[in-house]
Amino acid sequence: MKQKTLLATAITAALMLQTWTVSAQDAPSSTAQDSASTDQAKQLDTVTVTGSRIRSVDMETAQPVFTIDRAEILKQGYVSVGDILSHITAAGSPSYSRSAVLTSNTYAGSSTVELRGLGAARTLVLVDGRRWGTNADGFTDLDTIPSSIIERIDVLKDGASAIYGSDAIAGVINIITRTNIKGGDANVYYGQYGKGDGAQQQYDFTWGNKLGKLSYVFSGTYAKEDPVWASDRDFSRYPLGPRHPTEGLSSFGPGGLILNGPDGPIKLNPGADPTNIGNYHDFTSADKYNADQQMMLLNGAKRKSLFGKTTYEISSDISAHADAAYTERTANIQVAGYPIGTSNTGVALDKDSYYNPLGSQQGYAAPQDVEFLRRGVETPRVTKNTLKTYRVGAGLDGVFQVGERNFNWDVNAFYNKNHGDIFGTGNYNLLNLEKALGPSFKDTDGVVKCGSPGAVIAGCTPVNILSGAGGLTQQMRDYIGVNTNGTYGTQTTGFAANIGGDVVQLPAGMVQFAAGVEYRREAGYNRPDGFSQTGNSTDLASDSSSGKYNTKEAYAELNIPVLVDITGAKLLSVDLASRFSKYSTFGNTTNSKFGIQWKPIDDLLVRGSISEGFRSPTINDLYGGQSQTFDNYTDPCDATFGAVANGNANAIAACRAAGLGANFHQTDSSGLPVDSVDSQSTTPFLSGSNVKLQPETSLSKTLGFVYSPSYVDGLNLSLDWYNIRIKNLISSVSSNDVLDDCYLRGIQSACGQFSRDSNGQVINLSHTLTNRGHLENEGYDFNVAYRLPKLSFGQFKVGLDTNYVSKYNLNPGSGYPISYDVGQYSTWRVRSNASLDWSYGNFGATWGVRYYSGLKEDCSFVAECSLPNYFTPGVGITPKRQVGGIAFNDLSVRWNTSWNGTISLGANNLFNRQSPLFYTASSNSIGNSGFVANPSYDIGRFWYVRYNQKF
Repeated sequence: MKQKTLLATAITAALMLQTWTVSAQDAPSSTAQDSASTDQAKQLDTVTVTGSRIRSVDMETAQPVFTIDRAEILKQGYVSVGDILSHITAAGSPSYSRSAVLTSNTYAGSSTVELRGLGAARTLVLVDGRRWGTNADGFTDLDTIPSSIIERIDVLKDGASAIYGSDAIAGVINIITRTNIKGGDANVYYGQYGKGDGAQQQYDFTWGNKLGKLSYVFSGTYAKEDPVWASDRDFSRYPLGPRHPTEGLSSFGPGGLILNGPDGPIKLNPGADPTNIGNYHDFTSADKYNADQQMMLLNGAKRKSLFGKTTYEISSDISAHADAAYTERTANIQVAGYPIGTSNTGVALDKDSYYNPLGSQQGYAAPQDVEFLRRGVETPRVTKNTLKTYRVGAGLDGVFQVGERNFNWDVNAFYNKNHGDIFGTGNYNLLNLEKALGPSFKDTDGVVKCGSPGAVIAGCTPVNILSGAGGLTQQMRDYIGVNTNGTYGTQTTGFAANIGGDVVQLPAGMVQFAAGVEYRREAGYNRPDGFSQTGNSTDLASDSSSGKYNTKEAYAELNIPVLVDITGAKLLSVDLASRFSKYSTFGNTTNSKFGIQWKPIDDLLVRGSISEGFRSPTINDLYGGQSQTFDNYTDPCDATFGAVANGNANAIAACRAAGLGANFHQTDSSGLPVDSVDSQSTTPFLSGSNVKLQPETSLSKTLGFVYSPSYVDGLNLSLDWYNIRIKNLISSVSSNDVLDDCYLRGIQSACGQFSRDSNGQVINLSHTLTNRGHLENEGYDFNVAYRLPKLSFGQFKVGLDTNYVSKYNLNPGSGYPISYDVGQYSTWRVRSNASLDWSYGNFGATWGVRYYSGLKEDCSFVAECSLPNYFTPGVGITPKRQVGGIAFNDLSVRWNTSWNGTISLGANNLFNRQSPLFYTASSNSIGNSGFVANPSYDIGRFWYVRYNQKF
């Protein structure tokens, strides 16, 4: 009903305004007379602007569009599309980037953008106005789009489901490719961090020409990015940063740890014989291991791409076009060796193993199986993810006239295919591990063998699992190790037919329309390693899954000029749009949009819009199956960090009823109490999809102005307010949600989603996606662009782009506290980019400043808890730590040579500012980095050189 109401209200408003216009006696008539003689010229000059399907000569729209052109991109120190877009002020901290080293699934090495911080799946990515392929979770990997083909990037900071369909809740990224090129250019780029690591290089070549009626553009790119290691940065050298080098460490180390020693956990002395029980000492926190020493901070990557498009003029009114692209992106990610132990494998070192210091082979009086922990430092876990993207498209477009009315039309189709291969090392074969840790003996030939004398297990290699670093021989590692291979992919097929043009001449101008029909089919699959699916590998098990859906859509858009050239209204027009979508998965939805443009004077444009939006469940949302995950969580019953420690009466009563005493502690894998909030589970939990999901719905509002004073040539200012409200959120219920539902809110169904072991620790927890709650995001975008009068010493341009977030409130639903996230975790209240550009003859320079406001996070350490009495509305006192804001300065200088080349030198983060420590980034894996800094921040000074040669 609301959908119909919005469109009906918009149409009524437009008709009322038009009625008023017709009755106005001072409406000029010259517009209609003049327009008839210039229709043909206007038809040739029209363009399609991001955010509208109507072709127009006017680039101004009723919604805010931020544009980065090719010249601006070449002045920056970034060459990948992911890096370029992650630094715009409307972007939130990305879920997936090169910093997401904890990601080993199909997203490994991918790069995404999240407009308004609303998630990558709520940002629609287009190339030349058409959808680019996504993965099965609805994310577009930006690094499958080569930067060499970009003419400009339009960022529509408004909901646009009525124009483009699903996923455009937060906004739209539209990448416009280069066209009408005669000649070509080549670029060479090289850069590295000031510490001499993380080298990046890119080589690209573009050529275009027009031969009679045929024009074409071809481009090729090769890029390589070297990894950066966590041990080479102060903030990532230790799990909880340089201020806490001994905390957050792992009980899984290179030397064996026996959990059931004679008097408790015992650890092997460095370099000692692990078969001698006398070589062990009582395990303490000093024996914990820093796994970050084997971790990457940024993964390594390679990209190869080819792109071409061509246009052929069949006649003066009809042309054909085609495009094709191929991209291959390979990411290599390393994390620390697998933490293997009895607790997460169910395998113990048999009492009759030769390598058991408490076993029969060593003459121990009371032989017993050993429960152990050990990290496989000899074989770090490495993920190689290769994604190949194939894309072809073709179509026809043209123009025609009916009487004095001009029309344009097009029909087009495209096919996009993503195919990925994931190869992994560093996991273990549990079947072989059980044999390798089973009974063994030293035979008469001096070789340790599996089994017993006279009953040797053929092909088995006993493993000295308690040995120190390097103690596992290559033969041992080969026997218990297992490589993993998985494949995944998506296919998107789309067809569209559109028509637009003039409707009727009104006193204020021509009413224009656009309409069309579209069909899209999405299909995807994920086939994890077959052996891992059996559960016989330490690799996180997940189901093989596949799914598909299709959508049939029809839309219409109308632009109605209401007033023109009268006092108080140099221009007044309204835009109306509506889209009907029929999904094979959930049914029908209709979404509409109303926009208005008003120029009270020539220098001032006032604009606003209200639009409905939706996001359909993705293939993985619906059909992704179940997968194992090691979640970070805080047990509400924990006496130090849980809700009982804060005196929550409900939690205290529920935890006591569950048999958990006042001194109960959540423990790590060694059995010691955890030393921070949100510690990782010691056993895998389960997460999964939900075939009953329904689409999200949204309502977006914008209101703002653009001011270009005629008395200050070259100055443009804009200010836009926005409000986005999303309902029926498709969200993952976290482990913390499940536990809090049970112990804090008394929801009994949640209590059935997990169990506890004999020590009271949470195990077998499962959670799925669901529709619940709503999210409201509100703020302001402010932009200043000023080209100063040319001076004797050069031309200066000043730019400022600022995003101010006033509200980011997540309401999970009835009974849940509202989360007020502005200025907390990864939701900056202010992000601002300022720039000063100078050019003089063949020389130029650009200075840029990127500012991030401060953030608050939950306190992890009392000594650093700067806001101990912080009050959260609806919750109460929630101690917080204030993290300061930071600004990064960038500088680039350029020289245009006499041989049509340009040499650029630059540095991002010129003053080598160190990112603020942020402990929640590690515990909550913001951006899946696992380190105590937000991955949106710089990790050091980065120098680069770029050479561009035009032909």
